[in-house]
Amino acid sequence: MRKRTKAILIVLASATLIAAAAGARYTSPRLPPGTNTIEITAREYGYAGPDTIPAGLTELRLVNAGSELHHMQLVRLDEGRTATQLVAAIAAGGPPPEWADLAGGPNAIAPGSSASSVQDLRPGHYAILCFIPTSDGVHHFAKGMHRDLWVTGTPAPVSEPRADVEIKLVDYAFALSTPLAPGRQTFKVHNAGPQPHEVELLRLLPGKTLGDWDLWVRSGMKGPPPAALIGGIVGLAPGRHAYFTARIEPGKHLLICYVPDALDGKSHKAHGMVREIEVSGV
Repeated sequence: MRKRTKAILIVLASATLIAAAAGARYTSPRLPPGTNTIEITAREYGYAGPDTIPAGLTELRLVNAGSELHHMQLVRLDEGRTATQLVAAIAAGGPPPEWADLAGGPNAIAPGSSASSVQDLRPGHYAILCFIPTSDGVHHFAKGMHRDLWVTGTPAPVSEPRADVEIKLVDYAFALSTPLAPGRQTFKVHNAGPQPHEVELLRLLPGKTLGDWDLWVRSGMKGPPPAALIGGIVGLAPGRHAYFTARIEPGKHLLICYVPDALDGKSHKAHGMVREIEVSGV
């Protein structure tokens, strides 16, 4: 499902900016033997890291060495396409490119922080982009924060991480395999819907509500945020899955998808794709 790729990526930028503004804490995942670990460093305005990586199960670890918020949206490109062409296609407007496919990646992080996603990377040509806007409203990719990444070779057979909780994404809901509980947990995020989805996992601060969160977003994110980012995975095409690890604490949590709908362009949250979960300390 590649329609509306441009709109999806731009809205994901706003969603991850909102979440990351609340702060994040990196939790190292439990990795099966044989997992590739790739570190990408983000700063204004570019990525530093390898140009070519091996195919297979991979931890994509993003380190923010800059002074602004950054994230890493992975997009798989059809043969012959490049990250520069993808940026040009987005900037030109019109129909979104049919040759770009959302492939996940770690959500936005604050300066000095790290985050990761774990996923099976098929051989091919990918683009890495940052869609977070600067204070002047220009997205980081337009300032040169994009690069090509080649995934090569034949992947070795490796068992995927053991998930404590599976989050299934559908139109328009989150289905959890087991209730959230306090402690360190690995989440498998699986897009089982017919269009792209994401998951933002937030923990509301004491005394705050979903209404407070929505009000803070509508006010332009002014003042202290009413929630903290716990983790999540950015845009995933239908059928794709990825993993992230987070430490859950007692309190009220939110699962939110801000991806625009394939039919009306409204965010999936506007269609009801938000869920509030109370985590007991017992």
